[in-house]
Amino acid sequence: MSKLKHNIIFLEKISTKHIDLGWLKWVNNSGNVKVLNRPPYKYTKKQLLKYLKDLKKSGDLMFAVRLKSNREYIGNIRINHIDYHNKNCGYGRLLGNTNQRGKNYGLLMLYKICDYAFNKLKMNKIFSPCYTDNFRSLASNLEFGMRISGHFKKHFKKDKKFKDVYYLELTKDEFKNIKKKYE
Repeated sequence: MSKLKHNIIFLEKISTKHIDLGWLKWVNNSGNVKVLNRPPYKYTKKQLLKYLKDLKKSGDLMFAVRLKSNREYIGNIRINHIDYHNKNCGYGRLLGNTNQRGKNYGLLMLYKICDYAFNKLKMNKIFSPCYTDNFRSLASNLEFGMRISGHFKKHFKKDKKFKDVYYLELTKDEFKNIKKKYE
């Protein structure tokens, strides 16, 4: 892999405008629906508006991801389950714009998540579940430097069946070494 520069994408706070800029379409794309781990799995605009409202109450953070070159909106990242006492948090990402897949933007989104969590929120560890059959996400997470810390059998209910997940994690110290590849 050639050296990727993290500064070719940027984050902006998610807002209602992003619903019509692609977010609604992405969360209803059949390929994306397979990997979402929270119902309803198919969304209306009204449901996403409620999701944003609930997001503010929860204390979770969510950002739209844009390309710096043309400001194209390509996906979302979320930092959740923020535990300021134990210094850890969860994360999620969705590279929703299918035209931008295969260009390593998922890796850059992980970089932005880590940079924000470790440097702005002062976390010590980040973690995320990943369905064991979500091969694209799993490969991207492992390529970035995340490690599998657990295998949880029948952990999430999806389509009336329980599915296995891997939990992935990365510490602040581990990120310091990874960071060099993106600067």
